[in-house]
Order: sequence, then C-alpha cells, then structure tokens
Amino acid sequence: MQNRQQSEIVRDILTVCNGSGTTITNVMFHAYISHAQARGYLSELIDKGLIENDIFDSRQYRSTPKGLKYLAGLETMSELLAIETRRIAKSDANIC
Repeated sequence: MQNRQQSEIVRDILTVCNGSGTTITNVMFHAYISHAQARGYLSELIDKGLIENDIFDSRQYRSTPKGLKYLAGLETMSELLAIETRRIAKSDANIC
C-alpha cells in the first residue's frame, strides 16, 4: 500500500465513525492504522471537535456535525483535485 496523506486517514476515520458510533478496533481496521496511530488521531479529532465519545459508552466514537461537514469538504476537495486514492482504486476494481 502506498503512503497516505493525513487528510486521507482522517477521511477514513470520520467515515467509519459516522452513524451510531464505532470502537477503536473498527477505526484501526477500516483506516488501516495501528492502535497507537488510532489513539493519536482520535484524540486529535476529539480536541478539534470533529469526533466525540458516546455519552453512554466511552469506548464508542462518533462523528459530530462539525466532523460531517469537514468530511464533506474533504470529499469535495478530493473530487476537485482528482487525486487517486485507495477508495477510488477499490471502486474501479469492482467494475472489472
């Protein structure tokens, strides 16, 4: 796998945290990062207000409205710049 930019990892994390919330294990699995990296990214995203801990279960993470807005901006920027990413390459493989 090629090295990814930080914005691509953040996009993957915000995508997996969208909805009812997810655990750090799912973040690691879907973003292809280690536990230490996941903890670092999650704490940074929590500090910036893009992700929050679930009120009832502190092990669950979910995207905030601010995080979803940021995710939409990242997706738009990715489309405008036409940067080939792992997600685009994966969707092209499904076409064949």
